Amino acid sequence: MALLADAPSSLRLVAPRRAASRALTTLGTGNASQVGYATAALLVIGLLISIATTPDPLWWHLHFSRLGTFATFSGYVFNSTIILTGVGVVFFAHRLRRQMRQHAGTAVLRNRRSATFVPIMVALLGIHLSFVGVIPVNLNEFWHDRSSTGAVFCFVIVLSSTKWMLRGMHAVIGRASRRVGIGLVATVVPYVAGFINLAAFELIVFVQVFYWLLLFAGTIGRPTDAPAAPTPSRTASMHRTVVVAPRLPAEVAAGLSRRTPRLRPEVIARHTPRPERREPRAPLVHGRAARFQSARRVSAGRGDPERPALV
Repeated sequence: MALLADAPSSLRLVAPRRAASRALTTLGTGNASQVGYATAALLVIGLLISIATTPDPLWWHLHFSRLGTFATFSGYVFNSTIILTGVGVVFFAHRLRRQMRQHAGTAVLRNRRSATFVPIMVALLGIHLSFVGVIPVNLNEFWHDRSSTGAVFCFVIVLSSTKWMLRGMHAVIGRASRRVGIGLVATVVPYVAGFINLAAFELIVFVQVFYWLLLFAGTIGRPTDAPAAPTPSRTASMHRTVVVAPRLPAEVAAGLSRRTPRLRPEVIARHTPRPERREPRAPLVHGRAARFQSARRVSAGRGDPERPALV
């Protein structure tokens, strides 16, 4: 990039023109996620080219808007990049509305108004971002600051309304919204305390903004994970079911007792099956004693006790 700053103007314009043409092609034909990634890539490439060609190497002591204050190649690249990024965000909002309308009112996006509210706020974010490049800080500082503040304010509105507007979406959006909200608060505190300057603050904020927007675009229509099936318990239940029979009148109970035959104990014992008894197995014998027992069984089977045993 250092060589790019010393190259002729005709060669220095080739790289941003090619990157811009590819990004604009994606903006016109891709879905919301593709448009979002193309817009983020366009912003990163334009910022890197402007940083590499800026005549002020200490611009980061102030803010990113310092790059657009020079009437040179780096200033033109920075302002053009911010304007095209804002246009890309507007296209991104248009694609968001198209995808959200397909799922509005279903289980993955219950609130029908979200398909209109969220894209409008994202489009306003892109319009405010474009005015940051249209009105450089050295041209009109008041309106330049209002434009950047308005872009952040639109994103904060979308982020704070996710609980009501994005009901039914995957749980990853809720977790990301909480993380980004905590990250924004954690970034404001050190900036106000003076630990980081405005350039670092802008960088952290816009990284979080694009992270949430790209994640949101990739999560539209994604069903919520099914809850895990409960594992059966191995312990037996200690509860017993007790059936209470209705109480009968005394004369009815006496009649039933006379009709029901009573069996004598010996009859009950006679018809009750007894458990089988298994004879204990003889212990295994090895060696000479085993052969002797085998010979005795053979002789006993033949019924000849006078016959000598086979050893």
